[in-house]
Amino acid sequence: MKRIALVLLAGGCNAPERIAANAGDVRTLAESSRQRFLNHDDPAGVQEQTAIIEKAQAISVDAARVDPAQPAIVGTLELGLWVALVIAGVVLLWQTGVGLAIRRMLGWIPARKRSAAKLLREAVSDPNQIREAVAAARTADPVLDAAWKTP
Repeated sequence: MKRIALVLLAGGCNAPERIAANAGDVRTLAESSRQRFLNHDDPAGVQEQTAIIEKAQAISVDAARVDPAQPAIVGTLELGLWVALVIAGVVLLWQTGVGLAIRRMLGWIPARKRSAAKLLREAVSDPNQIREAVAAARTADPVLDAAWKTP
């Protein structure tokens, strides 16, 4: 059970963290083994386990200096996800009406809308221009044209 938990925890870490964790486990096992060698009065075993403990400590220190490298595809995928997130944000803003407010602040009004507004202003000031304004509105909006034709 302990090994399964270790695999699950180590699976979520990057390589230097896994190396340091494994070195810590080796050190723990070596300390336990060294204690058994001390109990059996075996100086060669104690010396060997002490060397293992020192090397595990050195590995832990060196693992902290390692810069984890990631495959090139990970950077590309991350960039693609950021681009998709930005596009989704822009679409969301545009569809919620915030886009219209931004267009007004920037003064960006499409030429078709400007010409339609000009015709409507002229129609208001001169009643003879109403027919041209209606024709322009029907031409600009196919849905309006279909609704106009349906009684």
